[in-house]
Amino acid sequence: METLRTWALTVALAALAGGIVRLLAPKGSVEKSVRVVVAVFLLSAFLSPMFSRSGQGLDWVFPEVPAFTQLSALELEIVRQMQGTVETELHNRMQRVLDSRGLLGQILLRTDILSDGSIEIVTAQVILPHGSDIRGLAAALLAETELDVEITWQS
Repeated sequence: METLRTWALTVALAALAGGIVRLLAPKGSVEKSVRVVVAVFLLSAFLSPMFSRSGQGLDWVFPEVPAFTQLSALELEIVRQMQGTVETELHNRMQRVLDSRGLLGQILLRTDILSDGSIEIVTAQVILPHGSDIRGLAAALLAETELDVEITWQS
């Protein structure tokens, strides 16, 4: 009996989700595609007990994705462009803080792309001429960039 309730709830939620998607979908050329996708989604929800009872499951339709996936060349290029944008934006923010304090310094930023496509900030450093007044600079950089920036002096 519990299995029947679960199946009915699954079909009802799938119908509700499909209805919402159809309402939000734009009219016109995309409408037919959305109808087909919603129909396949509802059909799979309706037929799901048949697959689970036979012990087959849907593994043959939706293979398990390995935890570690390599980025395709296109994805890697997109992440590299995003990496450049992130570095530029952080550099500009840090430069604005230095300019507001009247400091001339060199900003070093180094990021890395991780295997999952995320961007890691490896180095965030400001090199200032020796004797520069840096009162509040670390706090200002942290507030502006949300980074703990290492501040060093040139020799």
